[in-house]
Amino acid sequence: MRSQRITLVAAVLSAIGLGTLNVTIVHAADAPATKPSTQPVDPAAQAEAIFKSGSDALYQGDYTRAVDLLSKAASLDKSKSSYRMHLARAYRYAGKPKEAEALLEEVLKQTPDHVEAGQVLAEIYARAENWKQVSETLEPLLKYRHDYTTYHLLAEAKFNLGDTESARSNFEEALKLNPNSASDHYQLANIYLSGNFFALAANAYQRALASGMHSPVLHYKLASAYFNLRNYFGQTQEVMIKSGKPESIHQEWFLIEPVAGKKDYWRAAPSASAVYQVAKAVAEGLEERTDIRFLMANIYLNAGRYQRAHEMFAQLEKAIPKEDKALFHYYYGQAAFGLGKYDDYLARLQEAIKLDAGAYQSTLVDAYLKVAEQYNQAGDLEKHIEYLIKAVGQSPQTASLHLSLGSAYEEAQKYEQAVTQWKMVLDLEPEHPRRIELTNLIGKYAGMKAEQPATKPAGKI
Repeated sequence: MRSQRITLVAAVLSAIGLGTLNVTIVHAADAPATKPSTQPVDPAAQAEAIFKSGSDALYQGDYTRAVDLLSKAASLDKSKSSYRMHLARAYRYAGKPKEAEALLEEVLKQTPDHVEAGQVLAEIYARAENWKQVSETLEPLLKYRHDYTTYHLLAEAKFNLGDTESARSNFEEALKLNPNSASDHYQLANIYLSGNFFALAANAYQRALASGMHSPVLHYKLASAYFNLRNYFGQTQEVMIKSGKPESIHQEWFLIEPVAGKKDYWRAAPSASAVYQVAKAVAEGLEERTDIRFLMANIYLNAGRYQRAHEMFAQLEKAIPKEDKALFHYYYGQAAFGLGKYDDYLARLQEAIKLDAGAYQSTLVDAYLKVAEQYNQAGDLEKHIEYLIKAVGQSPQTASLHLSLGSAYEEAQKYEQAVTQWKMVLDLEPEHPRRIELTNLIGKYAGMKAEQPATKPAGKI
């Protein structure tokens, strides 16, 4: 067979005019062995290829494979921090935050200005509520880059560590870089509210609402800010709304009451008011909360709508928790005072004093004076004197009370009692600004008895 192949080749060559050439046929089996050509492997190129596959796996959600591939890439090329950053992310997504944490700490140790590594590490700490480490990680990075993520995380950390001043500053910086962050506006508003910066708090809560945040608690807190700004009902207007209901929300209005004599017209409070925001919180799910209902009653009280406030307090009495009972009785009494129910007012105040004397005992003198003045304006001089005496009994060394009582006795033509009170004024304050005047009055009425009863008739309230 072999000789036949040789003869055939020779014949072909002869046919094309090359028959005189000496031809040597070399068969593959007879050829000497040669070494295959080899090229050196580039570790960086190999690492890059593995990294690309690992990144694809990461963003495809195959975190276990991503961890395996990215670990190999990071081992092959330790100079690439991007490999380790992707590996840290893979660990996080794979539910292995400790491994990610250790890797990121190593990156920051080698490259202290690696802001991205610090932010991811801070996010891991924040998820674990490790606020001190969040703060310690991020604060040094501010000298390298001022960006939203750093300020936001740092603000959250400071807030949770109780450093409200630093939290406020960082939230303000974060919002300069991302003015549409509803959550940052909300947290900043909470800080303002706790610091009694009510106007700033109201503005920040409004910004949170405008940025898309909606929750009944937000409305409740905005109502609290408006309440402390004495914005109870805002700029009320008459609006036409068919089929409206009292004390309900209709779009951007809180319907207070129908306008007398005008069909379908309502007196309404705008959304920029405490009463609207409380009603909004109730409409969105907080209707059963006692504190919400208590705030609504106080809004009506402070707006001078005593009858409705008194009704609300009456409905609340059984629901008020023990720790709020004293405050409740105090405000309930204020509503009673507004209705001219003075005995009820003082009785409620006495209840508040029993529950918390330290907070309310000092208000009793002013309460007696308020009632005394109401009777005085109504022309009931005897009642006026009665409550001035009670005020003096509560604070016997207050010269101004003795002066008022002396003047009341003089008006009632009870000169002997008036002289006694004026003398007490001078005993308590020898250099009283009205010393000469009082001395003259004492001299004028000393020893004088009332020649006739008081000419000012007692009136009714």
